[in-house]
Order: sequence, then structure tokens, then C-alpha cells
Amino acid sequence: MSELAGTRVVVVGLGPMGRGIARAFDAAGADVQVVDVTPKATLAGLEKTRSEAEAEQQALASTTAADLETAAPGADLVIEATVENMAVKRELLARLAQLLKPETVVASNTSSLSIGEMGQAFGDPGRVVGMHFFNPPMKMRLVEVIVAAGTSARTAERARGLVAALDKVAVTCADSPNFIVNRVCRPLYYEAQLLTTQGIEPAVVDAAATGALGHPMGPLTLLDFTGLHTHLASSETALREFGDPRYRPIPVARSLVRGGFTGRAAGRGFYDYGSEKPRVAIDRVVRKPASEAPASVIPAGPDADLVSGWLPDSSAGDQITLYACRRAPTSADADAVRRLAADGPVVVDSSDGHWLELLPDGVGWVHLHRSPRGRLFVEVVEDDVAGIHGPEHVDRLLDALAAPSVRVPALPGLVVDRLAHCMINEASTLVEEGIAAAQDVDTALRLGMNHPRGPFEQLELDGVGRVYGSLRSMAEVVGDPRYRPSQLLRRQAAGAVRS
Repeated sequence: MSELAGTRVVVVGLGPMGRGIARAFDAAGADVQVVDVTPKATLAGLEKTRSEAEAEQQALASTTAADLETAAPGADLVIEATVENMAVKRELLARLAQLLKPETVVASNTSSLSIGEMGQAFGDPGRVVGMHFFNPPMKMRLVEVIVAAGTSARTAERARGLVAALDKVAVTCADSPNFIVNRVCRPLYYEAQLLTTQGIEPAVVDAAATGALGHPMGPLTLLDFTGLHTHLASSETALREFGDPRYRPIPVARSLVRGGFTGRAAGRGFYDYGSEKPRVAIDRVVRKPASEAPASVIPAGPDADLVSGWLPDSSAGDQITLYACRRAPTSADADAVRRLAADGPVVVDSSDGHWLELLPDGVGWVHLHRSPRGRLFVEVVEDDVAGIHGPEHVDRLLDALAAPSVRVPALPGLVVDRLAHCMINEASTLVEEGIAAAQDVDTALRLGMNHPRGPFEQLELDGVGRVYGSLRSMAEVVGDPRYRPSQLLRRQAAGAVRS
């Protein structure tokens, strides 16, 4: 018998999320009643829920239509999935307070609004909890359980138990704007947009995120898919709630939205869908390696040991020295590169923006990444404005590595480290504030975004000293508080040095 057999669940709001949540509880054996704004809308919503289930060769077992006054008094759980408008939710919660039995749990599927404020509107904060499902609820396993200051331990535990009964995974999050996934991903979206304003084509940003970090969809493609107007509204909310300038929206998003270019549904956002789809554009900007490997690659520099295992075991062809320097370079590094270049071709491997001034003439600049699938992906720095032109031996290096690559300008952090390290920084800030545990953050990003690595897994891979140094270098070169390292990262980096 199902663990939820006999549990009476009322779902209020029959948009895509409400319908999916109702189906999830129905499939798990609960008795489900659905309610929308009017009886007509409720019946239409139920019929659409049934059609969506049948389209996936499923059937609703125990879901029926009802009105709030009839359904609420017998409910064990009420999940509101109404529009993201606090006034609407407050009005609903005030109605529910007059109808529910004392032990009923009230959950909100909000993706960003305050659970504490909803608890106050309900009048009994201890019974109100957030249960943020991800779209589509039938397929996505993650549920963020948001615990406000007034939420009782019993209610929070009950919510986590319900998630487990749905065969989903709960992560616990304190009541805070954007919760876990949307907050940690905010710098991913911000930095991706900023990179386009600094001269990088959207397809290059997305190619780097998918090729090096293994993200299933690039951040700009994803923003176009979900709608730039939705992202802009949540960005303005984040700035208002946090009051920190690093959460300010990127002007290009506001400009596109004002022009009606809100993404894929509008035919244009960061991509113009009438001329070139994102997948085609990404394929266009990625250089594929030649089938032959006409060079042998010799590691050198302070991080030679790190990259040596990534290099092919070959002595064929001309020798190219790869100077791996994954920290802020010094004049001594530049001198070492010059000495090596006197004996043959040299390519620097780094994402640090200080190489803009230190890179010797005739030396290539790249940054190697080992993707979660074990494949190499390379950023190649070419910048006409800065006078940095990749010598011909860079292409021979790429062919020897058998690595796809993209061309990027000489910006601090380039693309991949800038995206990844800013996400790590936000995740560290979230943990530092006590919003969620690091393990829950990693779980949330893997299940909620299908990222192959969570931010703390990426931190362990890159090393806390390198990530902290990368953020400090970006903050120094750019002078923007967006790159201010969290104090938790600073302390961890100091601890790593002492250990």
C-alpha cells in the first residue's frame, strides 16, 4: 500500500506547476482534490491534467475537482500553486485559515516569495512551509523545502516526509530570496549576460558552459527559454530584497525586454530564432580539432603537475611547451615564459586577467578544462583590441590535444572560470549565511539544474586557493563588488595554506 494512501491533498491553482503537482500526488496514492479560481476553470484544469497524464500513458487514479470551501476542511495538506503574487497568496491563505482543521499543513510552491510573510497572512506560521517543485513536477526529482523562522519542526519534517513519499529528494532551505537553485544560478545568468556586453557572442558563452562545465543547456539559451521578462523581474526582486549592488540586473536584459525581445517565445532574445537557432550557432563557433596530432606537448610552470595527466602521451611532431599557471601571474612567470619561448613555441594556460599586461609577444594564451565527461575543452584568447593574436602553434596544440575550443577576448576569468567561480562564491555565501548546507546545495544544483557537478564539488576539483585567488583577481582587475569573495572562502583558503 502506498505511504500516502488515505492522505487528502488539495492543490490550489491549476497552471502547469499545479497540474504537475496534483499528478505527482495522485501517482503516489494520495486522494487529490484540485481547485482553481472558478468552477469552470477548475473543471478545465482537471481535464487538462487528465489529458497530460494520458499523453504520457498514465491515468489519474483519485483526482477530482472541488471548490475551496468543500475541499479544505478535510485536507491533510494544502499546496497553493497560484500566481507569483503575494497579494493573491495572502488572500487565499486568509480564506484557508477559516476552513482548515488544526493539524493541516499548508505548503506554497512559490519559487521566490517569503514563506514567513505567508505564515503571517495565514495566522499560524508554524503550519506554513515552502515546497518548491521544479518543472515538470512529474519528472524533476528535486523539491526545495523552505523553512521560515516561524515554521514548526513538525511541519518541516512532515514536508520532507511527503517529498520522500513522492520518491523525490528534499533539500532544506531557510526562508531567503530565491532559495537555493535560483540564487546560486543568479551569478551564472548575470555573468553570461555581462560577457555578451563585453564583446563575446552568446553562442561562445553557451558553448563554453556546455563544453567545459557539462551544463545541459547554456545560460543564455536557458534564459531565452524561460523568458527574459521573468528573469528580469526576479533580478529586480533580488536587488530589492538583498540591497547588495552585486544583485543588480544587467542592463542588456532590461533593454531586450523593453524592446519586446523576451526570448524564444517572442522569436528573439539573446538569439534571433528567425536566423539561427542556438544549437546551430554553438556548432558554428566551436573549432573542431584536426584528426592528426602534429605536435608533442610538454608541461611546464607552477601547475605543470595538474595538467600533465590531461596531455597526450606523444613524442611525434614539433614540441610545444604548455606553461600552466593557475594563479595570479607574477613578473617572474613572464620572465620564465620568455626564456622558454627563446627555445621554441610556448602557450600559457591560465584564465587570470593579469596576463593581459604580462603575456610576451609570440606566446599563445589558452585555458584548458577537463569536462565532467573527461574530455578536454579549451578557451583560446584572441583579442584584436588588446593586440593578442594566437600564433599558429596554438592550433597545432589544439589538434595535439584533440580538443574542441572557442575563441574569447582577454577578460578576467575568461568565460568558464568566471561562470563557475562566481557560482561557487554565491553558494559559499549562502552556506555562510546559514541558508542551506553545502551538501544540499550540491544536490539542488545537480537535480534542479541537471548540472553534473554541484558548486562545492567544483570547488573541491579546482581547489579553494585557486577559486579564492581567481575571485580576488577578478575583483582587483574589474573593481566590481560582484566578484567580492565570501568570507567563508577566504577563511577556507587560509586554512588550506596552514594545513
